[in-house]
Amino acid sequence: MPQRYLRFFIFSLLSGNAAFAQPVVNVLGPVNAASYRTSGLPGSGIARGSMFSLFGTDLGPQSPTWAYSFPLPTTLGGSSGTSVSVTVGNTTASAILLFASSVQINAILPSSVPAGTGTLTVTNGSQTSAPVPIHVVDSAFGIFAYNSAGTGQAIATDVNYQLNTIIHTFHPGDSVILWGTGLGPISASDAEAPPAGDVGDAITMHIGNSTAPVSYHGRAPCCAGLDQIVFSIPANIAGCHVPVGVETSGGVSNIGTIAISQSGQVCSDSLLGQDLVNNLASGHKVRFGLVRLESYLTRRAGQSGADTAVATFSELSPDAAGLAQYGVSSGYCVAVDCSWGCNSSQGAAFSLSLYDSSPSQLDAGSLSVQGDSTVALTRYGGPYAAVLSSQNGARFLWTNHSYAVNGTGGADVGAFSPTETAGKLSAQFTNLTDNQSVPRSSDLNLEWTGGDPSLQNGQVTIGGLSATSDFSNLQVFQCTAPLAPHQFTIPAWVLSTLPPSGSYAIGSPPWAIGFVWIGQSNTPVTFNPAGLDRAILTDIFYNRAEVNFQ
Repeated sequence: MPQRYLRFFIFSLLSGNAAFAQPVVNVLGPVNAASYRTSGLPGSGIARGSMFSLFGTDLGPQSPTWAYSFPLPTTLGGSSGTSVSVTVGNTTASAILLFASSVQINAILPSSVPAGTGTLTVTNGSQTSAPVPIHVVDSAFGIFAYNSAGTGQAIATDVNYQLNTIIHTFHPGDSVILWGTGLGPISASDAEAPPAGDVGDAITMHIGNSTAPVSYHGRAPCCAGLDQIVFSIPANIAGCHVPVGVETSGGVSNIGTIAISQSGQVCSDSLLGQDLVNNLASGHKVRFGLVRLESYLTRRAGQSGADTAVATFSELSPDAAGLAQYGVSSGYCVAVDCSWGCNSSQGAAFSLSLYDSSPSQLDAGSLSVQGDSTVALTRYGGPYAAVLSSQNGARFLWTNHSYAVNGTGGADVGAFSPTETAGKLSAQFTNLTDNQSVPRSSDLNLEWTGGDPSLQNGQVTIGGLSATSDFSNLQVFQCTAPLAPHQFTIPAWVLSTLPPSGSYAIGSPPWAIGFVWIGQSNTPVTFNPAGLDRAILTDIFYNRAEVNFQ
């Protein structure tokens, strides 16, 4: 379960407090309602005229309340209900409320609020929260995502407003609409239906490794605070998970993906397999399981990295095809904000956010991985994860060793026990030196040796992360690239979403909290327990270099 869903669940448990207890805005503070980018990350400011979200306790009424008509209110739940006040410099304004509950508020920041650093308070009845910081900017776009968490399949439609998914693809030359918030302020009232017309300065629409021509970037005439970007799909781009990002004066947005095919209505590179994608397109539900063992090996002596296991078991319907998110298509990169945890297991290498964003997870009972010792996986609401270590604390995963994954079976999935022989360290960077400085404003060209063309359809997986010293800002990226050229370029627009690397003191000088890694997925072992159409078990060994993103 992504951490944001976990937070929402925890706050729901706490929502039975007495009416009009003092509201508490949690440490996230205000976040873009589409991207949820953590404060301090590039592109994380709250744009004038944009929708933002607050999370916490006792923020509003126990029964959720919505604003249904124009003009939109500044108070929800009656005259003594919930309101939000924002102060920047000498300007104080009431936010325009869209939704209020005890644990969450969605609101619009008035366009009249100037850019700058200020404070925000929430009033619920007679009680007002302590002020929290807000950083207001002219523009900072957020892309709405299918999973409502700012990652994976973007909310994008064709001109007939049909949602893009792996079973309703776009094609080169199509005009499409990307939905989000944060293009900038308007001169009209944000409480009324907005006027049509471009908003803010010119933008750059990144798609894959290209830019797309934009014909409109402004408010959706139906809805206050909601932005549309109309652009055309460039030629020679295809894939189930092609990255998209919007660059404004406030930086690059969160990165989503869209599905593109050269013809037809389905894409062809989903991890589900073409038969299951076709089943979805025919109107059927599919059930798919993925178990993945991962080993991260740092080449600096004494830093062996970590071994982890993650597992997801998902039911997908045609209406939820946008949740079938597994990585990124070949030749491209995505990035994910992991500042508050991409999953609930701190050592599980962020894989849940990069491999399965579906909240429709199935109960497979108790899971364990058996090698030289046995390690149980913990279920975090839906997905399973564990840090793998031997009884003596040594590494768990070794190349060419055999591993069994045992599932007892649960309410949705039958028992299983597939076995695989682990793969190998298949590729190694040749142009990265330990602790070298890597600019986030430039393309990063990577070169490597080794690799096995028989693995991962002749591709490699490249990933990395950068975090501040206190880990309050942490961004992870992942790329899929062809093996054969033995080189790949990570675009600057992707790297620009990373925070500058902090450091930790191991030796002298201190080492940066930045990594780039490369590996190849082992040939999957397919197994078919009761309750699933297909499940696969695979592993990957990453060679990891430590770098300093600046």
